[in-house]
Amino acid sequence: MAMQPWQDPSIEKIRKAHIEFASEYLEGDYGRRDKEGEFSMDRWRKAAEFGALSYGMPVEYGGRSVPVTHLLAAYEGLGYGCHDTGFLYAMLSQLCGTQMTINALGSEELKAKYLPGLVSGQSLAAYCSTEEEMGSDVFSMVTLATPTDDGFLLNGHKRYLTNSPNSDLALVFAKTSNSRNPMDLVALLVEMRWDGASHGKTFEKAGFRTTPMGELFFDGVRVPNGNAIGGKGGGLRSLLESAAWERSILLANALGPMARTIDECVKRSKTRMQYGKPIGSHQQISSKIADMIARYRISRQLVYDIASRLGNGGSLQRHLQDVSICKLYVTESYVQNQLAAVQIFGVRGILMDYPYQQDLRDSIGSTIWAGTSESLRNTIAKMSGVPVE
Repeated sequence: MAMQPWQDPSIEKIRKAHIEFASEYLEGDYGRRDKEGEFSMDRWRKAAEFGALSYGMPVEYGGRSVPVTHLLAAYEGLGYGCHDTGFLYAMLSQLCGTQMTINALGSEELKAKYLPGLVSGQSLAAYCSTEEEMGSDVFSMVTLATPTDDGFLLNGHKRYLTNSPNSDLALVFAKTSNSRNPMDLVALLVEMRWDGASHGKTFEKAGFRTTPMGELFFDGVRVPNGNAIGGKGGGLRSLLESAAWERSILLANALGPMARTIDECVKRSKTRMQYGKPIGSHQQISSKIADMIARYRISRQLVYDIASRLGNGGSLQRHLQDVSICKLYVTESYVQNQLAAVQIFGVRGILMDYPYQQDLRDSIGSTIWAGTSESLRNTIAKMSGVPVE
């Protein structure tokens, strides 16, 4: 039988190294940070120094040219060793949403200008697609990039943006006209120090509380032609590129916590006594843990399989149905596993002094970002011939 990608001994070595790093340098007082919604820039730079933002990036800009499975293993390990899932989501979101897009579709000038700062952790980027009335329907966005002789005049308001409160760079999606023509979408790299670009308020969330989320305003910002990724129609290509990575690699942020929670539940099943026996001897508990293990193993197989295909030159469109199935199954399994853990730990599961309620809160958002479960189901059905409008 052929060895699965995640069974490679080198993958486990990377995973263990990142578990050790996260446990020692990123874990800390994660409960307080979650309670206060604190984003740690010091930890961001320390993780970047360790290489967390370097995977898949060009070596000349501080990156590591490694198989995409190494990136998965790294974030699996970070998520296992550190309960601060929000912080890790912020890092992986920048890597998948912005850095991968710049590297795949940006000019050499843009790569040389922006990737070194992003890879080293000295610069933070916000991925700016979402607006107040725009979610999955990207053509309903109202942010407008009016073409000029030397670039674009950008006007608009983007909301619910990961990393935006601390961002000095923004990857902004806009339309060049009010049509729904895909070729009228552009992707612009905007420096937040430019005239007309400004930060708005920061949003408080129930989960991923250490992931900074806010809004950005663009009032007559002049963006040079050179900062448009992919030229005419580059916005659509950029959206597809980022979606491919977000619906596959970003799922590594679920695998680590799922594995850690299972280990904690297995330990609890052996040490917690009820009626003179460990609770694991009761079928209700053992069945819950068995289901958790099954969901995790299937999720891991799906993520590594899809990532391997995309990493070998595949495209999102070619694998769209499988990517959608992967994202749907993994994120909903993530929620189910964390809910089961809360139930297994009983009252400890809902106390703020323990991480299980936090793990559950963090898992819920995964069914929303990069395609809601509802929109993914529509995609899966439509690509099987169901007449979904």
